[in-house]
Amino acid sequence: MVWPTTSGASGAASAISVAPRGRRRGLRAALATLALIVAAPAGALAADMPEFLRGSYSPAFTRWDGFYFGVQAGETFGSVDFGNSTRSMLNFILANTELQDKVSGWTTLPKGSTTSAAFGGFVGYNFQWDDVVLGGELNYNHMSINIGAQGSIGPIIVPGANQSDGSAVRYNVIVSSTASAAVHDIVTARTRGGWVYENFMPYGFVGLAVGRVDTSRFVTLAGSTKTVTTPTVPPAPPIVVTGPLLLPRDPQSQAQAGFAAYGFTAGLGVEVALLQNVFVRAEWEFIEFPNVNDFRISANSARIAAGLKF
Repeated sequence: MVWPTTSGASGAASAISVAPRGRRRGLRAALATLALIVAAPAGALAADMPEFLRGSYSPAFTRWDGFYFGVQAGETFGSVDFGNSTRSMLNFILANTELQDKVSGWTTLPKGSTTSAAFGGFVGYNFQWDDVVLGGELNYNHMSINIGAQGSIGPIIVPGANQSDGSAVRYNVIVSSTASAAVHDIVTARTRGGWVYENFMPYGFVGLAVGRVDTSRFVTLAGSTKTVTTPTVPPAPPIVVTGPLLLPRDPQSQAQAGFAAYGFTAGLGVEVALLQNVFVRAEWEFIEFPNVNDFRISANSARIAAGLKF
């Protein structure tokens, strides 16, 4: 009788009934068939499991593309350069006088700095190509940076132009000023680029920044004038005439609340995937507002964050 060999099971039975070499071949076929029978349910089960239960070895675990959002907190170091804060107001006070070009550029106030706790949130979208991630993000932080300065310069003798009658004018000038700036909220629109390594993604970003700022400033000039006339017939003594420095537009002050300041941002960070949809972040960010009512405001921030991605 000849046994049919069209199936694995019947083929194994036939091999046992023939020569020893056939028995070895049949044994290998039987073991292969058994392995297929055992392995098939395990593979099917793994395919049916939710992705977040498959562990960190799933390719989907380190995918960063898609929508994400989160919350953050940190510390912000703010700095304000008040060096040019009085320039425009001094120009206005001294307009059409010979002191305008000589005095309006004086620096009367120094830089100031402070730190503040900050907190906020972010939302964005990533595109991923292999290990490269590019995306855009809106980032918001609330803080309380309040910086003020006050100072004066002078008295300084400023020579005036010689008069047609030969007299010379000398100005004795003192400039006093105060200024302050308060930053409350900052929103940045960023372009991000990152590189995926296992469940880490270091990244860098650049973008635009908008801040809500309160500013105030005040400037006043004081001093006197001295006119010296030398008589044409010696040995008559010089004629000296002194008087107050009269400037109709002095003093000047300005205050604005909720002023929108525009600038730029740049920074570095790293994100770590804890689960397929959960990540944490640490980053450093630099923001500068080059001209806020003649103030220059900058902020360095270090923060940590937690987020969800989909």
